[in-house]
Amino acid sequence: MRLPTEKQQSTLPLVSFVIPMLNEAKAINRCIESILNQNYPADRLEVIVVDGLSRDGSREQVMALAAEHANIHLYDNPQKRTPVSLNTGVRNSKGDVIIILGAHTRIEPDFVHWNIHYMQELNVKCVGGTQINTGDTFWQSAIGVGMGSQFGIPSAPYRFYKKKRFVDTVVYAAYARELFEQVGYFDEELHISEDAEFNWRIRKAGHKIFFTPEIVSHYYPRPNLRKLAKQFFNYGILRVNVIKKHPDAAKSVHLVPPLFVLSTLLLLLGGLLWKTCWAICGVLWLLYLIYLIVAAVITCRQVRSYRYLAALPAVFLAMQLAWGGGFLVGIFKTYK
Repeated sequence: MRLPTEKQQSTLPLVSFVIPMLNEAKAINRCIESILNQNYPADRLEVIVVDGLSRDGSREQVMALAAEHANIHLYDNPQKRTPVSLNTGVRNSKGDVIIILGAHTRIEPDFVHWNIHYMQELNVKCVGGTQINTGDTFWQSAIGVGMGSQFGIPSAPYRFYKKKRFVDTVVYAAYARELFEQVGYFDEELHISEDAEFNWRIRKAGHKIFFTPEIVSHYYPRPNLRKLAKQFFNYGILRVNVIKKHPDAAKSVHLVPPLFVLSTLLLLLGGLLWKTCWAICGVLWLLYLIYLIVAAVITCRQVRSYRYLAALPAVFLAMQLAWGGGFLVGIFKTYK
């Protein structure tokens, strides 16, 4: 990869990173350091952290970094809602390009380079890449492998796509500033799926979203199944609320988990009157367990390691049932 010349560096766009934060003492330093280590000119980078009044030392870590680096800024978000943090960051940023980043993430040194390269080469206003899950413990690593599998989150293909293409959505996207002027800001009524909804509006406005696996971010997932299930339960609630706003954003893959959960509940209740319903439910779950085992074996073959074979069925089950349950609950309520 060729680095830009001194003359080219002076004309590169200013890039602003916006990072929502709430009690991320274990991760925020790692995240910001990965931005400071970019092979993109340091004077063309800006870091804006918007904090939900953290109490674990996160704020102090960011303030210490800001004291050393003039391009790091800290803002407050008393509402503690992610889209509010994102909008606060965007409105206070100076960049020609805005990149949204999670505090649980670290990025490769050429992350900014490739975003800007493809925005300029293809003349597109939204670019993103792949997310590689990693972990510090066995279960966090197993959850990361599950989240990176097509059997885990088929509606998030940026986790497992291997080829460049135009897509519906990407993770940690780079946005041209003019997009916010054209389609508005992040929907502050949402809480988790605000990026997917924003990307939907971008496509509806006639813009394309480009994906390339050359743009790499590393994500540290939840450390255990309980927190994973809670995360995906909330994801399910938020997804159906996006669909309520934009019915044409729904895909058939979104309906499979909630229909499975609903079928299980109806068959269990039906069994109180007709025992056959329990037998049908048993067959349904037997087929599902076979699916989980097959999915785990295929995933292990893809990552070339069987270390997580026994854990993956539980990881897939936690994600899918929690997401499906959240989707059903989200039909009647919003996330608070």
